[in-house]
Amino acid sequence: MQSGFRVRADTRLAVVALLLSPLGLGCRSGDRPVAIQGRVTFQGHPVMEGMVQFNDEKTGHGAEVELGPDGSYKATLPAGNYAVVILPPLLTVESKSGPPDPQFKKVRNIPEKYRSTVTSGLTAAVSADKTVHDFDLNP
Repeated sequence: MQSGFRVRADTRLAVVALLLSPLGLGCRSGDRPVAIQGRVTFQGHPVMEGMVQFNDEKTGHGAEVELGPDGSYKATLPAGNYAVVILPPLLTVESKSGPPDPQFKKVRNIPEKYRSTVTSGLTAAVSADKTVHDFDLNP
């Protein structure tokens, strides 16, 4: 008789664990990925190379994607509010005294202020209703 009770108790525990497991994995509706897109321009002209980076300091979510030759990008992010930076392409410069030294390519169409979340002033409120985020940079 006791073994029959143990099976039912174990079965109930397994069912409860199965039902609660999505709660422990952070599968809230707000965490569903949202496909976004946009263009980065400098004074109306496409920024043809570089990266756009999205940072949500509250949740740690973010993404970094490359810009296309027409300044376009596509990313997938959880809904939320993101600080945005635009970065030039990274170049690997060989060093005689150590490992290669990554440096940003010198470009004129991504001013310094857009390279830091502290100074860029760019934000994106990502939601299912707001999937297009264009950024026009100025000197």
